[in-house]
Amino acid sequence: MGSKVAIATGKDRVQAVRTAFQYLGGIEQWVKPGYKVLIKPNVMTAMGTPTVTHIDVIKGLILLCQEAGAGEITVAENSVCGMSPRVHFEYAGYTRAIEDLGAQVHFFDEGEWVYVAKPDNYCLQDMHLPRKLMEADVWITVPVAKTHESTLTTLGIKNSHGILPDEDKARHHRTRPESGSSLWDKFVDILATKKPDLCVTDMYEAMEGQGPAFGSIVTMKLIVASSDVVACDAVVEALMGLDNLEGPLTRLAHERGLGVGDINQIEIVGEPLAEHRRPFARAVSDPVINCPPGLTILRGDVCKGGCQMPLRYAIDVSNIIYAKDHQEFGDVYILVGMYPPPPPEDKFVVAFGDCAIYTTWHYSYRQKPKKVGPWFNPRRGYVDVIGCCPLGLVWVHELKNLTKGYAPMVLMAGGSVGAFEEPSANFNFGTGVPPEKQPRRWHWDRKFAERFAKEIAESKPATYIYAANESMKGKARPEVARNITSQPAYVADPTSRALRAKGGIR
Repeated sequence: MGSKVAIATGKDRVQAVRTAFQYLGGIEQWVKPGYKVLIKPNVMTAMGTPTVTHIDVIKGLILLCQEAGAGEITVAENSVCGMSPRVHFEYAGYTRAIEDLGAQVHFFDEGEWVYVAKPDNYCLQDMHLPRKLMEADVWITVPVAKTHESTLTTLGIKNSHGILPDEDKARHHRTRPESGSSLWDKFVDILATKKPDLCVTDMYEAMEGQGPAFGSIVTMKLIVASSDVVACDAVVEALMGLDNLEGPLTRLAHERGLGVGDINQIEIVGEPLAEHRRPFARAVSDPVINCPPGLTILRGDVCKGGCQMPLRYAIDVSNIIYAKDHQEFGDVYILVGMYPPPPPEDKFVVAFGDCAIYTTWHYSYRQKPKKVGPWFNPRRGYVDVIGCCPLGLVWVHELKNLTKGYAPMVLMAGGSVGAFEEPSANFNFGTGVPPEKQPRRWHWDRKFAERFAKEIAESKPATYIYAANESMKGKARPEVARNITSQPAYVADPTSRALRAKGGIR
């Protein structure tokens, strides 16, 4: 057998964590007296469990580390792009709870960073990692078990995305292997650069369906733990009803020798897997499906994991908190991907993502500085939601310019939004990074957009926009196209291609 994974239950999460490490032989194998321990949960927002790791799982680990004699215990995170982890920890009550237990809280976005090059990675060949993490003797990643609409699941491997600054998170957050950019390989690249020492997955209450934020609760009453994050993810995925090596991140990490992902090579101790296995509902990723009344998606060639993902979030949020009064405002048409079909005249239009912005530069809706809406409150006729893909809450910031319904984002409390049109001159990236290795701030390139639109108007064949835009592409290698068949992009509506061939979209 290869790696050992423990499946444990208990009357509560604290007891289940303790039982899991009893099965593994004690946390003292990893945490020695005087060690600095860093615990990295998944606190993507302040939305509560199972969107985020439950505080009692963190409590269980803090108590075990204290009993092992740890010298310093830190709980640290960098939440979803554009969201302040400090605000979310405090809003959820985590800061006070952790400090009351005698541990400290650290927010990666406020600390120092270390530049790390990893030239043998597939696409993310350099990145910035927290100095606090690099100086820890033991790093424990503590994800919560959830389905995910771009990676099938979000577990230990994907939890490492939260150790990056927002600038590095934005790189390769798309599925364009022909341009050397692959979302799945990006997550595995992070694992190849910095592995956690332990993975403890909160499966006491898990999430199925529209993960990672808007799914349904599944009560499992389990904690799954291992020193091999890949094996831990593989066992959790088996408990969720996935086939062996079906999870894309687990499969790629296993193929690259970063851990054991084959369930047949894993020693499972504690609770029997077969007794707790149950099929989880999968997330719907297609943004066209289950769209609320009042929103119409006009889709071009959009990459899965790119604009598809934040747009899916926007739609899921809309289904929960927003009922559009389209008798007053009319429908909103959202254009996404390369060359989406043209929208109707005199309607609200959102060009979602850089592909939609650049490839609709010559569409008729852009030619008129029109106002749409009731006479007493007319709005701008269209907005551009910039980014490849639009990360953070920039889509909320732009959509609220069109309609009143998207403004009260109560489920996203604590999020900060910004246009991100220019690199931030005030961004404090710490003191540990050479000036030439400062991160690549993602932003909308107006000159590139104008040149790209001109090429379209002149009927020159246009390649994928970032194949030629080095400011966004970063370091990448085209051989990542090896898994293009397993990461399909959504295909454009054939109508848009036919119209473009006839010169009808002008």
